[in-house]
Amino acid sequence: MPLLVALYAEALAGRLDLGERVGYRADTRVAGSGVLQFLDDGLNPTLRDLAVLMMTVSDNTATDLVLERVTKDRVNATMREYGLRSIAVPFGTREMLMELVDMDPAQPGGYDELRRRLRASAGSGGRSIVPAETDRTTPREMCRLLELLATDAILDAGSCRAILEIMERIQSGTRLPGLLPKGTVVAHKTGSLRRTRNDVGIVRAPNGAYAVAIFTRELVRDNVDDERAIAAMSLAVYEALAG
Repeated sequence: MPLLVALYAEALAGRLDLGERVGYRADTRVAGSGVLQFLDDGLNPTLRDLAVLMMTVSDNTATDLVLERVTKDRVNATMREYGLRSIAVPFGTREMLMELVDMDPAQPGGYDELRRRLRASAGSGGRSIVPAETDRTTPREMCRLLELLATDAILDAGSCRAILEIMERIQSGTRLPGLLPKGTVVAHKTGSLRRTRNDVGIVRAPNGAYAVAIFTRELVRDNVDDERAIAAMSLAVYEALAG
């Protein structure tokens, strides 16, 4: 989500164009979630297309292509400008996943081996699971960023609306929206890493919208039961605020 906000901030400042075409090649593939990695070379999606893939299906390849264009420095600087000092992005997705399975991110390629190790849950986790060294934030500051978007307090109204509309298209119906009443609109973004499941978003409740962030770590099972637990916590928040 911070990368998406930084992307729109860069577009608003005139430093990039959301309609800019970005070439997809096999050597840009990132293992893990997403669909671009399974498609043929030669695609030229726009930055906006990549942002939609990044958010709606957590496409790791799309995420790194957007991050390469925006840069880590701009994401971090944008978050500092908004006073969100807990948010830091030292790793791209490929770098973080390679750290996770004890591969060297400085080495080129490695897609097939990375995919194999991820499927086997191999490796020590490296710096990817050390909060002080990996991509990180806090629930409080994610809720604050959501509040800024919902109230048009950053960027401009059109950009805030566009970001939240993308987040309403997330393909996951579990976690925050999992047990909410049918038809409840949730603009959210899930996050997953080994023994970690998160979700943050804005829930459009009948008596008003609210921001919520549920973070979990050091999970024992790391399976579908964790999704249900987050959904149950989300429902409890909904009942407390919308009941």
